[in-house]
Amino acid sequence: MYKKIFKAMSLLLCLTGYAFSGAAIAEPDLPVIGITKIKAPVNDSYRGSRVNAKQDNFQTMLETQMAQVGRFKIIERNRVDEILGEQGLNNEFGDGQTAGGGFNVSGVDYLVYGAITKLGQRKKAMATGNFSTASLITEFSADIKVVDASTGEVRKAETVSVEHKSAGGMATGSYASVNGAADPLSDIQRIAAKKVAALIATSIFPIEVVKGGDIIYLNYGSAILDQGDIVNAYRPGEELIDEATGINLGAEEEFEGELEVTQVTAKFSKAKLRSGNPPSKGSLIRIKTKASENSSSNGTPGQKRGRKI
Repeated sequence: MYKKIFKAMSLLLCLTGYAFSGAAIAEPDLPVIGITKIKAPVNDSYRGSRVNAKQDNFQTMLETQMAQVGRFKIIERNRVDEILGEQGLNNEFGDGQTAGGGFNVSGVDYLVYGAITKLGQRKKAMATGNFSTASLITEFSADIKVVDASTGEVRKAETVSVEHKSAGGMATGSYASVNGAADPLSDIQRIAAKKVAALIATSIFPIEVVKGGDIIYLNYGSAILDQGDIVNAYRPGEELIDEATGINLGAEEEFEGELEVTQVTAKFSKAKLRSGNPPSKGSLIRIKTKASENSSSNGTPGQKRGRKI
């Protein structure tokens, strides 16, 4: 009899332990996001344009960046098309019917709509005496909407713009040097995809200080931040509520200091204080300057490297 009781207790403990271990490793309740087909009106064939924005390539990059953020569950592309087809949604970016009624898409929290609205290049040149220099700047913009899949409400609408030095050269006397990117469009799309992922992620889960001190730890890693990024820290204050509508207008914020990201890992980043006061745990972080967009190779633009005049 005692043996039967012992076996029953052992089985109960095993089952209890299994239940607790299962709870410990259960997946967090993350928002489910579907990224719809990225449009490219800049490719308008009626204008006789030769622009090829490679929107499928940009969509793949965006999906990769969103997955690397680690704060969302990303629906596969073919599943997104299937869901949109089942719901009879009009998958045209910016269409009023798409952003209006007819939603309540099961299994998805947010839908991301996007369009590449600018793609071009401009030249910068300077010459004096026997010396001349020239550079080629690639410009890229994408309009992004994040839509609540249950109501059709546009939760976020932003334009992300990127400029990147894709080629440069100089000549002096009989010496000349030229260098350029192998695929400047892919390079600038990667930068833009990272900015879009940051825009979407931080609108739901802000960048925050998780540990202060001489080394400041931030809650995002390489999917959002890069070594050399300049960010600002703010201390959140009292929330402001519009009494007439009940709308949350945000919160008062107190600027604390400017930081530089010194190291990034897959899940978190380290930063150091550049100016101001050191932030503490819970301080909000906003990106000021991306290192990937800094075309200068000799220091931060605008920063004097020698004696001031």
